[in-house]
Amino acid sequence: MRKILLTTFGSYGDLNPYIAIARVLKNNGDQVTIATHIEYQEQVERMGIRFVSIKPGLEELGPQESWSAKANHTITGTEYIVRTFIMPYLDDSYRVIKEAAAGHDLIISHVLCFASPIVANELGIPWVSSVLQPAAFFSAYDPPALGFMTFMPRMKVLGPKFMRWFMQLMAKPTKRWLTPLETFRSEKGLPPSTKNVLIEGFSPFGTLALFPAGFSPAQPDWPIPMHQVGFPLFDEETTSDLSPGLAAFLAAGPPPVVFTLGTAIVMMETAYFEIAYRAVKALGLRAVFLVGKKPSRIPTDATTDPQIHVSQYEPFSQLFPHALAIVHQCGVGTTAQALAAGRPQVLVPFAHDQPDNARRVVALGCGISIHSRRLRVPGLIDALRTVTQEESFARRATEVAHQMQIDGFDQRLLDAVAGFLAADGPRTESP
Repeated sequence: MRKILLTTFGSYGDLNPYIAIARVLKNNGDQVTIATHIEYQEQVERMGIRFVSIKPGLEELGPQESWSAKANHTITGTEYIVRTFIMPYLDDSYRVIKEAAAGHDLIISHVLCFASPIVANELGIPWVSSVLQPAAFFSAYDPPALGFMTFMPRMKVLGPKFMRWFMQLMAKPTKRWLTPLETFRSEKGLPPSTKNVLIEGFSPFGTLALFPAGFSPAQPDWPIPMHQVGFPLFDEETTSDLSPGLAAFLAAGPPPVVFTLGTAIVMMETAYFEIAYRAVKALGLRAVFLVGKKPSRIPTDATTDPQIHVSQYEPFSQLFPHALAIVHQCGVGTTAQALAAGRPQVLVPFAHDQPDNARRVVALGCGISIHSRRLRVPGLIDALRTVTQEESFARRATEVAHQMQIDGFDQRLLDAVAGFLAADGPRTESP
């Protein structure tokens, strides 16, 4: 029996893919452990997967509404996450992961788990980097639309040589964010890293690309060896039914528009649901608002409107196929579920990889994108009218969903893991 440790960091969008991976490996007879934030212990253990807690948790960070806006700021959000959520807890992550990894055959690590490769190097365990979204590859052949740099894909016409230079220039300031990591490496007797782990932190043993080629085809400058295995679809309650109130609402009328912001954005103070309510009322549409535990700016009228159903959370895999259209922030987990559901989409990206995911959905012909900074009632009305009335959006969404359903994620993942474990060693020295 192989023993495999998965380490991940972030929101539910960063947790659920690793639960999906763990389920496949567990069903294959492997012993699997997930190391992540303490808040996710129940969800992991409910699936029969071993759990190890790494910091930070909410005990260290405090209420999400106090830091959510900073973490999702279009310009400074990534820096805030690295400096506030990761670097202060390097030593604790290293200690916990090292203890958990003893005796394991493989570590599969989220790219922001900077302690994992250090542990793997010390224990002599092969480790595999895993990438949830194409933007993380920072490809000169397919430049990502990141944060405020949504213009970069249009610069592709300047050629990969120029784009490589330009993106390295743009990423140069991020090296300062990583100073604590270099200090930590020095304390462990490791040489200074020659790579910027934020854009080049891939394992020499191999990398898993956790999205299908139809969403983003492989590029010449992606790391090797690399296995593109598809979306690891899972949501918190995949095997559960919809809440009785929502099930009754769906049965009582035509398909609604579903609005969600995912767990990373929903705690922010935004006008998103207020704009959504005004838009669907103007169009005479029914709607479902997934508002999280502390709804932000939900219009009072929406909570009593018989054409609107307000819920904290519902399993996306169960709800999305019933939607007329899906409006969301375009985190990669929500995007994957929306594509799998085969429904048209309106994308409202805020920060990080979200604008890049949005442009890929648009390129597939499955939706229209409106950046959150430009979200207004008239624009949302026009977008909803277009994706719900022009047949091409529903047709393309159905085609893409069919492609995803035959993607064969489980076998691709098992083949990739077997290949990593059968390899003679890393392509180069591990960082």
